[in-house]
Amino acid sequence: MPYPFDLAIFDCDGVLVDSEPLANEVFVQIVQEFGFEVDKTEYLKKFSGVTLTDRFETAARELDWSPPQNIIEVFNERLIERTKRELQPVDGIEDLLRSLPVPLCVASNGSREEINLRLKVSNLAPFFSGAIFSGLEVPNAKPAPDVYLAAAKSFNVPPSNCIAIEDSIPGVTAGVRAGMRVYGHAALTPASKLKDAGAIPFSNMHELKEMLIA
Repeated sequence: MPYPFDLAIFDCDGVLVDSEPLANEVFVQIVQEFGFEVDKTEYLKKFSGVTLTDRFETAARELDWSPPQNIIEVFNERLIERTKRELQPVDGIEDLLRSLPVPLCVASNGSREEINLRLKVSNLAPFFSGAIFSGLEVPNAKPAPDVYLAAAKSFNVPPSNCIAIEDSIPGVTAGVRAGMRVYGHAALTPASKLKDAGAIPFSNMHELKEMLIA
C-alpha cells in the first residue's frame, strides 16, 4: 500500500535521540556554577527545542546574569563528553525508520557536527545517508520554516507531500509554516500544546508507526 507522503523529515533531539535531558543537565549545571538556583525539570520543559544561543540569552535576562563570552564553547565541550558516553536513541525509533518506504532526512536546529555526532553515537546514521539539514545553515532557524523548506527542495518534493516529526513547539511551528503535516512526540511537551500548535500528537514511536501505517 503506498504511503500518502513522499518524504519523512525528522527532528533530531527528542525525536531520534534522547539528548534533551543530557543537554539540560549540562546547561543547568553551568548556570548553577555561577550561583543561580534553577529548577532542572522546569528548564527541561521550558527550553525543549530552543536554540542554545536563545537558552543562554533567556537565562541571562531572567537571572540578570552576564555569561562569559566562551560560555557556548564550554557548554559544547561538556555536552560532547556526555553525548559520547550516555546518548541513547529514542525507544522504538529504529523500528519506525526501518518501516518507512520513503526517503528520510534530518532537519534540526543543531549544528551539522552535533547532528552527525548524535546519529553516529546512536547508530542511526545509516538510515539517513548523510541527508542532514541544519537550522544554522539557513537564513532562520526554527520556528521559521527555512530548514524544512530546504529539506523538501533538496529532495524535489512539495512540502504538502512531506511529513515532519517533531517534539517541541518551535519545531511544530516550523513544520506547519512550511506547509507540512506535522506529528508531535508528546514526551517533554504536552499533547494538548502540540495539537494547539498544529501537530498530530503521539505518545511514542510505536504509536506513530501504527498511525502512519493506518
